Amino acid sequence: MWRQGVHITGSALWCDALRATELCFVSSALALGKSRKRAGTLLCTQTTLQLLTEMGRAPQGPQLLSPLRRPFFWGTLRLELFASGSDPGSASLWVKLPSEERVIYAGMPSERSSSLVEPLQVRQAESLVIAAPSAPTHVELPSTEQLAQQIVSSLSEASLLGVPLVVRCSSLMTLLELLPQLKLPCVKLSVELHRALGFCQALPGFPTIQTASTRSAKPGDLVFWPTSSPLPKRPDGTMLLTLPDGLSLSGLVRYARESGVRHVYLTAGYHPTVAAKLAAHKIVAEPIGPPEQLGLFAQSLSSLL
Repeated sequence: MWRQGVHITGSALWCDALRATELCFVSSALALGKSRKRAGTLLCTQTTLQLLTEMGRAPQGPQLLSPLRRPFFWGTLRLELFASGSDPGSASLWVKLPSEERVIYAGMPSERSSSLVEPLQVRQAESLVIAAPSAPTHVELPSTEQLAQQIVSSLSEASLLGVPLVVRCSSLMTLLELLPQLKLPCVKLSVELHRALGFCQALPGFPTIQTASTRSAKPGDLVFWPTSSPLPKRPDGTMLLTLPDGLSLSGLVRYARESGVRHVYLTAGYHPTVAAKLAAHKIVAEPIGPPEQLGLFAQSLSSLL
């Protein structure tokens, strides 16, 4: 069920929720917007908690920190965090319910390869909850070189118009791979992204990039902004560009097939063409999110198929 986050019906488990909960799994530091609300027990990796704290996004309350690939029980639920390939510390969650049904809450996994994070992993399950916002528009994702060319072209257009270019991104890893290719002396980032990249660049093997923080976008600026945060103060006519990330349509189909799921719930990226592509492999796809409210996993597996 969707209630400002995914709730596994009949349990105390919520995923990437935006309100106080009993047990809340956070898939990555960019999955939640900034909130001063007190959460229940926060379930995530150590690195994700450090990033949330650095960005000022860590909710108040106790934490349950788990390494990847270490199954454990929470009451009657069997849980395991495994690599989603998107950001430092990011993870997907495998859940085994008392009914024996297995569920994957994937967050927004990434198929982009990077030496800076653990590669994408999969687990076997019957049902998959996933965000794939790029799937309806990209059969395959563009390379970082192509993204850099698109940004340079859009920046030239914005400069001619005398307006800023705000680039929205959902992955720190994409940003870290992309920025060196722009060959800019200094890159403007939102305050949260600036702090997050500062933390990442202190980790072993991460590149050093000159960045500056900003809370607004002015004419002629190129500013990077997280998709999970409200847009900055900006003049009328500001050009907006959202970087495609996560899984492409082909990547989503591969992920679903390799996981062995029969039902996919999309928190972002649902489209009839996406559903048709999955249906060709006998996988049912449905949207979940506002204003949809689905009784997720309340029924037995046989009634879902």
